[in-house]
Amino acid sequence: MELTYKKKRRLIQAAALFLLLQPVFLGTGFWFGTYLSADFLGLALTDPLTVLEISAASQHLWLPLLLSGLPLVLLALIFGRIFCSFICPLHFFLEFLPVEKVKKTAPRGPLLLLMLVLLCSFLLGLPVFAMFSPLHILQRLLLFGMGLEGLFLVALAVFSFFQGAKSWCRMLCPLGALYGLLGFRRQLVIAVDPDLCTNCGRCQQVCTMGTSPVQ
Repeated sequence: MELTYKKKRRLIQAAALFLLLQPVFLGTGFWFGTYLSADFLGLALTDPLTVLEISAASQHLWLPLLLSGLPLVLLALIFGRIFCSFICPLHFFLEFLPVEKVKKTAPRGPLLLLMLVLLCSFLLGLPVFAMFSPLHILQRLLLFGMGLEGLFLVALAVFSFFQGAKSWCRMLCPLGALYGLLGFRRQLVIAVDPDLCTNCGRCQQVCTMGTSPVQ
């Protein structure tokens, strides 16, 4: 039986989730940490937004921190928002919500929140998104168990029910906005073959992010 693209992507997402949890269940492994910051086979990795937040909060550029964010920046430059599509555990679980509708929304929301997060980190001296992001709340719950933070995820599910599929990703997520900016000029994109396109509109119907392929 041939797997569809969606099923292949979900298998990769599940594997990434296992990667996050394997030190808990196996007690050892080649990955230690979270998607904020981790050690992968001795290579330090930090997500780009965390690098910016810590730099803004401390008002200091620390070279080891900058270097730990470089591999993920390079991946985003080549593949765009690959973290959002294939790694993010929040994205993985949100896809199972029984919500089909997608509302068209202004694309500036995540960018504005990205600027607000960095400004608040600078003014407060704290990595704001790392503390209050539903993505990182979900990671903490998976690693350390359920707490009151889980109510925020319940609220997010209710929000998605009324606002449409993946509302957080489409309307608010500053990390997705940053990856989108990094991958704006990427060469690997999904494009329309004008010789085969029949303008049936199925692309827009099946895309839960409400986007269209490059014309």
